[in-house]
Amino acid sequence: MNSGKNFYISLVQLLGAFFFLSVVLNFDYPADHWLSWKLVRPSIDCWMLFIVLAIAACRSKRFLFWTTLSIYALFLVLRMIRIGDTVVPMYLNRPLNLYIDSGYIFSLYDLLKTSTHQDDVFLISASALVIVLVYLALNWYAWRLAAGSLSARPVRITVLTLSGLVFSAAIIGGWRPAETPAIVRLYEEALSARHQLNKQQAVVARMEETAQERGVGPASLDGLKGVNVLLIMVESYGHIVYSRPQYREAMTTTMAGFAKVLDQQGFKAVSSYLTSPTYGGISRLAHGTLEFGFRVKNNLDYTALLRSSLQPMASYFRKSGYRTVSVMPGTRFVYPEGTYYGYEQAYYANHFNYKGPTFGWAPMPDQFVLDYVHRHEFNSHEQPHFIRYVLISTHAAYNIQPSFIDKWDTIGDGGIYNDQPLVRYPIQWPNLQNAGSAYLRSLDYEFVTLGDYFAKYVKDDTLIIIMGDHQPNLHLTGDGQPWSVPVHIISRNPQLLSPFQKRGYTPGLIPAQPLPHDGMETFLQDFLQDFR
Repeated sequence: MNSGKNFYISLVQLLGAFFFLSVVLNFDYPADHWLSWKLVRPSIDCWMLFIVLAIAACRSKRFLFWTTLSIYALFLVLRMIRIGDTVVPMYLNRPLNLYIDSGYIFSLYDLLKTSTHQDDVFLISASALVIVLVYLALNWYAWRLAAGSLSARPVRITVLTLSGLVFSAAIIGGWRPAETPAIVRLYEEALSARHQLNKQQAVVARMEETAQERGVGPASLDGLKGVNVLLIMVESYGHIVYSRPQYREAMTTTMAGFAKVLDQQGFKAVSSYLTSPTYGGISRLAHGTLEFGFRVKNNLDYTALLRSSLQPMASYFRKSGYRTVSVMPGTRFVYPEGTYYGYEQAYYANHFNYKGPTFGWAPMPDQFVLDYVHRHEFNSHEQPHFIRYVLISTHAAYNIQPSFIDKWDTIGDGGIYNDQPLVRYPIQWPNLQNAGSAYLRSLDYEFVTLGDYFAKYVKDDTLIIIMGDHQPNLHLTGDGQPWSVPVHIISRNPQLLSPFQKRGYTPGLIPAQPLPHDGMETFLQDFLQDFR
């Protein structure tokens, strides 16, 4: 009688552990609709792991303990796979690539930390730590409970027998799971990692071929006639602002104001689109693609790029007598790969000696950056400049934004921003579904700042290139959008705009080119050909 009672108790405990672990693995947070019947659907992964555990229970208790520990660790990895399969498509508009995307974990943590109010960082960190520890403890308890239940021989035999019957019926019936099991996904990612490591050698070889082809190309940029060139990368400035009606209306107003300032100062503009290699983030892929002229789709390609002999954009300007300057105020950590871009001078966050507040992910406002670089470069060096700006005031999460300062001569070391009102929005990364207005306001700030800067400080035929790096987050764009970004070419000298018009750029600041658009990697070679 007692043995029968113990059997049912062990079976109930086993089913309870299985149900709990299935829910944990089926949990799709931070998906928009994670509360669904999918949560209570039996997990194939858990079922397969329980079979392994039942087989291990046939051996010694020591063997069962170490098997349980191994399965517990594997289960945590499978849970991470499921998170990646949810998060990466949601924010980067592509499937998870575990080998590549694992390198972005710190960047995601950094974005979460910097987009959170400083007073809340400790509370959120402490809460997250408690949740993780409780989560780990409950998972371990569930697996230990399952192992203990399977130690009972009748339960073990029942589980293995039923599993065999179900498995046989599934094969005979041609049943297929609704989604790929996480164990299979892990195996696919392992094969993919091996394939990508081998593929990297081929990528380097293609880059070397490209480098050899360019070796016979133009060695100078005499067609520019020594004018200054400003390449301005605007973070998250994407095709969506002109294709989605509610964005287009606001953006058209912003660009009308920008155009009015340009017209008053004698500037003309032509515009187009280029296809970025990335979506929603990882801007360095766009920078590498644009400046080396080779499409860099992921971290493996980026590593291959830095191993190649491809010449970066800045090197061509240096050969033509330009002072080359890289401005990356959002780079707050050691950045050794920056040397591969070939700039004579680089400004990172620590070079600005900024005394004001931070603005979410951005450690300083773009207006301060433009003012600082202008004072330190154009007032100190007479040779023509090629300056690449990576502007950051339009970076997610858009929750804290700076005010525009009319009098540039009061900006100084940035201390003035301590007395300026902050523009705040009730946004908490990673949820950006209500960030549309904040996103558009950040772009309005950017173009108001740029327009005023050009009007006050650019008095010659400087060639200005303004380009987005990638589309914003998928929450802002929605599914099915192209990976295109706007490109604006601006100058007082119409001869400098003519080559771009011949390549299909249209007059004005609102691009009109239909899909598909050329890749961002085409820009460098076209530029070298047009201004040789």
